[in-house]
Amino acid sequence: MNSNKLLIGVAVLAGLFFIAGGALVYLGNNRDDGSAEAATAVADTSTQETAVAQEIATGIAATIAAAATDIPQIPTETAVILPTNTVNSGPPATPTPLATALPTNTPIPTDTPIPTNTAIPPTAAPIIPTNTPIPPPTDTPVPAGPQPGNQNGLIATYFGLQPGRSEFRPNGKIWYEWTVENTTGGNVTYSAIGVMPRRNGKDENQWFQINYGGPNHQMPPEGLSWPSWLSVPETGNYTLRLVVCFDQFEACRDGQGTYHTLSNEVPITINP
Repeated sequence: MNSNKLLIGVAVLAGLFFIAGGALVYLGNNRDDGSAEAATAVADTSTQETAVAQEIATGIAATIAAAATDIPQIPTETAVILPTNTVNSGPPATPTPLATALPTNTPIPTDTPIPTNTAIPPTAAPIIPTNTPIPPPTDTPVPAGPQPGNQNGLIATYFGLQPGRSEFRPNGKIWYEWTVENTTGGNVTYSAIGVMPRRNGKDENQWFQINYGGPNHQMPPEGLSWPSWLSVPETGNYTLRLVVCFDQFEACRDGQGTYHTLSNEVPITINP
């Protein structure tokens, strides 16, 4: 920009000198060399020319200063620094693969076989059920052996063998014990309480063992507990149970009376 201003100033200054030079030439041509007046005039003219030249020089300087001031400012070019590519020291970014649905194999349609007529096997003629006669209901079987019960207010609350004391052989002693309860609250008359052997579903009355009783004997309200034993002369499988007899004492004692069951049966085996 400064070089442009200098060139403009020089051009203006040259122009002004050219104008001043022209004026001086014009004035020189009109000067008279023969007369004193002319000399005086020349001196005056020289003085005037000097003054004019000074004024011209002063005007030229002012003009140059004004010209320098009035010259428009030409903007300078500003260098623009463009950003450079920054080198990344790290590994290059790996593009993320897009999820792509894998194509599935589309089954190739096949020819559908034409169904053939399947032979239906002949079915057997339905058998119409006949009315089967329903057998009449049978009586509920009675449990084998006599069943215990309350006999004139007397019941057996316990009957069992004494462990370790019995001899299960012919005529051996078979020990047992029993308890009879009187549920009446008073005396109950009976003739005999004892143990009845039973074999093959039949009472062996001849081997009945009386344990307690007598003619018109009384069972007290508190009942009675008693241990005793019996013997069986023959081998075999038996059951033993506690019974009571209310007939004549002699008939009860001799196995001729009616024996009412007080307890469950206990099985035994008499070995040879």
